[in-house]
Amino acid sequence: MVEVLAKITAQRTQDIATKGLDFGHAIPKSRIHPLIPPKLDSALIITEIKRSSPSAGHIGDIHSVTHLAQSYLNGGALAISVLCEERYFNGSLADLMQVKNAYPNACVLRKDFIQDSREIEISYRAGADMVLLIAAMFIDEKDGFLQLQKIYEKCLSFGITPLLEVHNQKEIDFITPLQPALVGINSRNLHTFEIDIPSACVLRQSLQDCLPQSKVIFESGIHSASSAFMIGSFGFNGLLCGSYLVACENPTYAIQSLKSAFNLGFKQRPRFYVDVFYKWHKTRTIIKICGITNLDDALKIGEIETYGGVDMLGFILAKNSPRFIESKDIKNISKALQKLYPHILRIAVVNDKHSLNTAKTLYKEGYIDGIQLHSLNPQTPKMYANTSLEEALYCYYVAQNVENLEDFSKEYAGVFCLIDSKSIQGGGSGKSVAKDVLLSLKEPYLCVAGGINPQNLKDFLALKPSMLDINSGVEKSAGLKDITLIKQILSTLESTRTI
Repeated sequence: MVEVLAKITAQRTQDIATKGLDFGHAIPKSRIHPLIPPKLDSALIITEIKRSSPSAGHIGDIHSVTHLAQSYLNGGALAISVLCEERYFNGSLADLMQVKNAYPNACVLRKDFIQDSREIEISYRAGADMVLLIAAMFIDEKDGFLQLQKIYEKCLSFGITPLLEVHNQKEIDFITPLQPALVGINSRNLHTFEIDIPSACVLRQSLQDCLPQSKVIFESGIHSASSAFMIGSFGFNGLLCGSYLVACENPTYAIQSLKSAFNLGFKQRPRFYVDVFYKWHKTRTIIKICGITNLDDALKIGEIETYGGVDMLGFILAKNSPRFIESKDIKNISKALQKLYPHILRIAVVNDKHSLNTAKTLYKEGYIDGIQLHSLNPQTPKMYANTSLEEALYCYYVAQNVENLEDFSKEYAGVFCLIDSKSIQGGGSGKSVAKDVLLSLKEPYLCVAGGINPQNLKDFLALKPSMLDINSGVEKSAGLKDITLIKQILSTLESTRTI
């Protein structure tokens, strides 16, 4: 068991010994309110009442848990999660009982670190309709599975719905014999407390393979409508969101936005994030060839099969670029790629509001798969062209021009960021970002552009990049690609691939 989790459970064990399984709260001798199971036939949006956490510290003052619960229900929440752990999250069973007493027909989740099967009866009498069971608490313990199974079966005996939480493949394998109806994938790493959305998203398919009948909820890392859209695109059956909503001035509106964005992603199922995250899961360095200006180059690049071929082609809509391409030409190239090389992601590169609007139209019409937002202002890293990226309901990633560590903002919107060199023309200059600067950024998914060519490729590969964006380093002249150089790039990647 990881250290923080071990501390929490050890403290809980001590508190149970001194206060009892009810932690000193007056629990009804029998259940008062009806049992309300979660609705699993539609997007299950679970909102959380949460004052603090070991990772975030104090999140927000909750003057009335019932008022907050009401705002959640007004926004369309289908279940309310109440943090009941007292020492590290400043919650309590009293909070849960207040919520259930105020809204007896709401589905209420006891989010806690349940250790003992006897806690399930307490949860039932207190009014819980669901309980969280954390696989990581049992997986390394002696007879851990039997302990978890006993608690799980006790839930079923009371009609309570258990939400089994996992973080990795090992935990999925651990819970599979239980054949749970509801599983939560938590994107927070319990060792580092960092959020890793790509890895959690990839687990969605793995869990579906092991437990095809299970509904799957995404937990942690939801902080905007844009992130809810991305989660929906992976086919999750719902999400659990806490810290973001507690800190919101208008949680009702925030929930409505999350729910609408999630449903849109679920309906559209755009393939951009799915393709990118699955390739990273397989430790593949994604190769993007940018600055495509003509159909001939696009088709010749598409023909290359070495290393599985090129993953992305980029089309620059910035009019000040020597590699600028009109949207009508992008459409013609896209039609051919869709027919002959549908595996290649088509990316529009923009640098201002006008080019962004053009790209969004191409995206809506299905000609491109994603948008690269270039020239991000590090002073306003969550904004682009005077609009909030947190509300963006399309597939995108940002690019920052970096020379020194001070040029980079870690607070950018989205899951990953392309690091490009600084240049007057804004790309395709052949200039590279210094390797020590790239390493100092400590990006979990390092995506690099600027000055990459066959001669220095191995130097960049030594950085273990997640993506390489290559432009002028494989050209005969601006906008005309040298297919031989691209083949050299892919041959080097093939020869250095880890089997």
